[in-house]
Amino acid sequence: MYEIDHVAHAVWDASDALEAVTAADGVEHVWTLESDKWHYRTAYLLFGRDMFTLLAPTSEESFVADYLEGNGQGLHHIGANVTDLDAAVDQLTAVGGEVIMEDSIPGVRDEATLHPKSLFGLQLQLIEWDDDVGPTARDHVEAMRSAAADGRI
Repeated sequence: MYEIDHVAHAVWDASDALEAVTAADGVEHVWTLESDKWHYRTAYLLFGRDMFTLLAPTSEESFVADYLEGNGQGLHHIGANVTDLDAAVDQLTAVGGEVIMEDSIPGVRDEATLHPKSLFGLQLQLIEWDDDVGPTARDHVEAMRSAAADGRI
């Protein structure tokens, strides 16, 4: 892992949370994605150069709804950038980490999420960005937006 990509916060209502969070100077709401596949909405924000996301369920089937029922609103996970996803997963599973979700967005990124019970309460999302995606948080958000626009998400 070479840097934190983003911090994700789970909320019941993304609109209310967005209104409150974006009231602060320096916070920019860049884009919101609604995932039919995973039944949640992600609001992408930039705190200066750093990415912060708000996750809100769009149905009771959402893993975000499950999380909120058990834990309430709060920190959901930390996304970490890696240069080699397979190697990072191998290293963490060798010491007890348990992969609970894997996903790929062609031309954008591959990811694996590890269960918080296997990492002392930390849910960690490992992300390997495609070589064509720029290095900044804004580049990452724009790559996701482009993938959504052409149906890769």
